[in-house]
Amino acid sequence: MHERTPKERLYWLIELLQHNEIELPRFCDEFSYTYNIDLDYDELTELESKMFRNLVDITSRFSPFEEDHKLDPKAFYKEEDVKEMVKLVVAKLNI
Repeated sequence: MHERTPKERLYWLIELLQHNEIELPRFCDEFSYTYNIDLDYDELTELESKMFRNLVDITSRFSPFEEDHKLDPKAFYKEEDVKEMVKLVVAKLNI
């Protein structure tokens, strides 16, 4: 088995989430880290770039803690926000 490229890892993480094989907080951490640290953005198509950037904007500000949302509702995203964006990414990229 070969090691996944960062781009392949982003797709793999989305597939894991779709099949409930990864918990949402871990998905958000892994997706954000892979996108922001490991990925060479030039490897993405224009559509991938747009969709993954939209998703990472949400995953990087996801919080499972109600206290965070009470403190500043506009600063953090909830589980349903992440899942809705994942559905959109899946539809647009035909995953």
